[in-house]
Amino acid sequence: MTLVLSTQDAEQVLDLGSVIACLEETYADLGSGSAVYRGRTDLFHPTSAPIGADVPAAHQFKTLDGAIPRWQVASIRVTSDVVAFPLVDGARRRIKIPAAENNSWVGLVFLFSSATGELIAILQDGILQKFAVGAINAIGAKYLARTHARSIGLIGAGNQAGPQIKALCHIRPIEQLRVFSPKRQETEAFCARMRDELGLEASVADSPEEAVRGVDIAVTATNSRAPFFKADWLEPGMHLSCMQRDEPMDECFAKADISVFHTRMKEHEYVSTDFAAMERRHDFTMRDHPEGALDWNDFPDLGELVSGKVRKRSREDEITLFLNSTGVGAQFTAVAHLIYERARKAGLGTQIPTALFTQPMPP
Repeated sequence: MTLVLSTQDAEQVLDLGSVIACLEETYADLGSGSAVYRGRTDLFHPTSAPIGADVPAAHQFKTLDGAIPRWQVASIRVTSDVVAFPLVDGARRRIKIPAAENNSWVGLVFLFSSATGELIAILQDGILQKFAVGAINAIGAKYLARTHARSIGLIGAGNQAGPQIKALCHIRPIEQLRVFSPKRQETEAFCARMRDELGLEASVADSPEEAVRGVDIAVTATNSRAPFFKADWLEPGMHLSCMQRDEPMDECFAKADISVFHTRMKEHEYVSTDFAAMERRHDFTMRDHPEGALDWNDFPDLGELVSGKVRKRSREDEITLFLNSTGVGAQFTAVAHLIYERARKAGLGTQIPTALFTQPMPP
């Protein structure tokens, strides 16, 4: 039988400590070459969703895949998004629209057995994504942040911010948190939640620079499409953990003693001629993340760090940087397998016949 698992099913069996341990094994396998993945691909074409005549919009179809022999599984993650590109303060922004039924989004992971080739599970990817991103940045910090790190400066207080802080608390004795976000009320609510849930001394900063001044670990968790974290904000001994590549300025990589990328692979974008005509009509060029001047091939990746192919922090005064450059399919394979195994043992999910997804050889 093939198991269909919802976000609610996943929430019942997932915990950050287990996700961190699972992914650390995965990245050791990636570093040795045992586990494999391909780069992300994005397809863009116009959508008929009622966004507005003056706002360019698209259907973005995104895939990532990866295979892990350790657990005899492979997966492909598929997201099917309606996105709009409105002008906000004179600049184009990418906004995901909940256009599916009941104002929802579509993101799925299809998990396959490497032993039989069969589809063994279909999972919603919402909680999986949050746990995986937080855990990956925590693994980077485990190897790059000072072992006695107790303070975090956070820029951004949205949906991804909480998992970042919670995951870091698993690998370092964090006591203090200082947060900046343009939305003051949202930031105050986030700090209150971190005080209640994690027992942290959490306070609101008046600027990004103030948030990260003097901290052991600086974290960016924003939706920025323009780099803003200045090299001048980096201090001796600090570890900078970035959730995406459009946050640190290029000078940060020159100043850091050790810089590690999540992956050197970039997404490949394929645009229909109809969408290209829309780009010309609205005078913009779509890129999910703008290209920078850095050559990604100049930097080691997380698999090489975890497997010991590149060095981790060796001095207290070193400045280190981990860039969660883009997602990789193997992370979803690993966490999907963890959810599947635990949910199956707990009797969770909906079973459907695997025969619906297999077929006899043609005559």
